[in-house]
Amino acid sequence: MLWIIIALLNLLIETSESFTVVVPGDPVEAHVGSTVILPCWISPPENAEALEIRWYRQDFNNPIVFYHDGKIQDIQECFRNRSSLTPRSDQSGGLKDGDISLRLEKLTFQDEGPFHCYVSGESSYGSKVVDLKVTESSVSDPSDSSGPWKALFFTLLVFALLGLVGFILYKYREKLTGKKPAKENSEEGTMEKLIKEVVEDVTIEELRRHAVEITIDRERSHPDLRVSKDCKILRDSPGYNHTGEGFPYQLCAFGAQRVSSGRHYWEVELALNNTPPKIYWCIGVVKEGSSASRDRSALTPSAGFWFLCSDGPNGFHTNTDPPVKLSLTPRPERLGVLLDYDDGQLSFYNVTERKHLLTISSRFSGSVVPLFNPGVGDKSVLKILDCPKPEESAAESSQPLLSNNSSDA
Repeated sequence: MLWIIIALLNLLIETSESFTVVVPGDPVEAHVGSTVILPCWISPPENAEALEIRWYRQDFNNPIVFYHDGKIQDIQECFRNRSSLTPRSDQSGGLKDGDISLRLEKLTFQDEGPFHCYVSGESSYGSKVVDLKVTESSVSDPSDSSGPWKALFFTLLVFALLGLVGFILYKYREKLTGKKPAKENSEEGTMEKLIKEVVEDVTIEELRRHAVEITIDRERSHPDLRVSKDCKILRDSPGYNHTGEGFPYQLCAFGAQRVSSGRHYWEVELALNNTPPKIYWCIGVVKEGSSASRDRSALTPSAGFWFLCSDGPNGFHTNTDPPVKLSLTPRPERLGVLLDYDDGQLSFYNVTERKHLLTISSRFSGSVVPLFNPGVGDKSVLKILDCPKPEESAAESSQPLLSNNSSDA
């Protein structure tokens, strides 16, 4: 039982910027012809009725169950009349408590394998996999009727224990993570309200405690980019002829600093005085050694790229798979970027409006460097700002936050 608690601690100690999708660590087993529930829920608990929910096998665009706008929109043909969104236990509050579990009836051997649980909101998303193992029907001893009840009791006991530990962690998350929890509201618990409270709870001053100086590596910049002498200002060359369709993803510049641990924050100015704000840009991080490509499909997290892109009238999107489109109003004029390497999170903030925009959850490996792309055609430049240096203790100051590429032979 102790390992269950330890696993849950790792799952539920999270930042207050986004929710996390949680599934059992072990495969779910069931007999052919029986009914099974594939547990999946979001943490911290919140109302999932306004979210988009997809359960799918291999094809994201061909979901088993697709829930959107408060109702199920589509069910895959071979799962019709035998699949539904069902609470994982009698103690669960269902969608209102973030329980998005999938119920499957009349199991066949073809149902065995991974099931993807995907949840998306306005500024956060997550995905986990539940493995289903289908076995042959077993003949039980008719004299022993306590077996099913023992299994049910054990299952309820485990979920009750998980819920208790999760509740304790949620209540004391300020001590565990150093961040204040979102204010509770006994009447409404929608994701929109939770995000709003989280935004109000995070200040730019707290983010700037992790501020570091970022400069552009001239040697790795695209030849059609202009970089200032101090390696802080970036724009497209006047003579560059953008002949391709869509955003010029290849026009990338890379930061001269490498990150392999810790939290690091920087800000980028997107609207200088007397010039309109930029509407074309990509800002994020990239695994060291990765090369930019004209093909957007090649710039994914699996290829070592994580960024938020502003593609003019086409709006904002991430490069995740699948991509997440956002409606950011007002348009950011100063963008804050917080890279939490150890927790695997890349967060973006509208510094002027003091709002959290989006957090991309991933798993980083090796060294990553900042990524900048100024797009083509804007009158404004992209400028990396000098933020106030974070306050460091004597122990912290002896450990460098970043290393410079140019200093390594």
